[in-house]
Amino acid sequence: MTLSTRSFLILLVSLLSYHFLGAQNKNREAGAFPHPTDTSKFEIAYKNKLLIFPIVALSTETNWVFGLANAYIFKTSKKDPKLRTSTLPSGFLYTLNDQILVALGANIFLPKERYIIRFENSFSKFPDKFWGIGNNTPESNKESYTFTQFYINPQLNRKVKNNIFLGGGIEYQNVFNIKYDPNGNFANQEVLGIYNRSDYHVFGYSLLFTHDSRNHAYMPDKGSLVRIKFSNFNTDLLSDYNFHAYEMDFRKYWKLTTNQTIGFQGYGIFTFGDVPYRNLAVLGGNSMMRGYYAGRYRDKKFIGGQVEYRFPLFWRFGATAFTSVGQVAGELEEINFKRFKAAVGGGLRFSVLPSEKLNLRFDVAYGNSLNYYIVLSEAF
Repeated sequence: MTLSTRSFLILLVSLLSYHFLGAQNKNREAGAFPHPTDTSKFEIAYKNKLLIFPIVALSTETNWVFGLANAYIFKTSKKDPKLRTSTLPSGFLYTLNDQILVALGANIFLPKERYIIRFENSFSKFPDKFWGIGNNTPESNKESYTFTQFYINPQLNRKVKNNIFLGGGIEYQNVFNIKYDPNGNFANQEVLGIYNRSDYHVFGYSLLFTHDSRNHAYMPDKGSLVRIKFSNFNTDLLSDYNFHAYEMDFRKYWKLTTNQTIGFQGYGIFTFGDVPYRNLAVLGGNSMMRGYYAGRYRDKKFIGGQVEYRFPLFWRFGATAFTSVGQVAGELEEINFKRFKAAVGGGLRFSVLPSEKLNLRFDVAYGNSLNYYIVLSEAF
């Protein structure tokens, strides 16, 4: 699944889950993993909820986004007051670029949080842009194409010690109704998954490692996060292509003063084998490498990092300054210092729910062009 579609899912899940994660747990920080507690002698008062509300957002890739979201909010046990609230969010999004997304997600915390179930299901119709494959494709190469996609990615994570989780999942992606210029770059480069095809699908499994010591899952000011994911797609598993991928995400936060924070994120994705177009690594988007259109540069590997300084202004308003570097490459030996692209920007923050540390962000960033983003949730 590409960054643009994933950004939609993140937006949807953020809108639905931020309101409730911790709403029933005001004495603990969201994102912390509780220690087992004997609560068999009492039950907590909790009523399941179904909530519905509209969505409005903006980004360079989508133009204005409008939609409707809903969430079923519940707890898997009423005998554990520290158990986080589970959510089943779903929604429909439409953009002024004629992009459509229908999504269903889940974050289910089983009793004592020994297990966490997550999944992302989506159906999308997505007119998009293509400049070619590689780290130095010219702007004059830009062309339009469209596709329809179905995606499913269920995951199961098991706590093994303190804040360490191990997990696994499956991933299925079906890309169809592919339409592109037969005389353009897709044809000239014979791009895998697009050239001479109207559809393809991939199916595989993933293995996951997570260590999370952040003091808050969504607006931390100390601690760190390490996520490592290995995915394997194979024709023996009914996939049209053989390839595998390693995804690594490291985040670290430093609290400078009561309300000032510096955050760092390093991110890399490395794919090997016959990787179809929609599974290639991308540079750009509303989280990593803001200032570049999501997928402006695309290839088998991506490596990048960003630093963000967050500080208050007045009342519920805050601000940020950030910078990032990144590059894509076909092979590991192509990655070098001279190939990095840079972006810089700043943004305003408005605290929608101060108790939940939920911010609406407006970012302006310059990479290869001036780009803007209005999103509910921080970039990382």
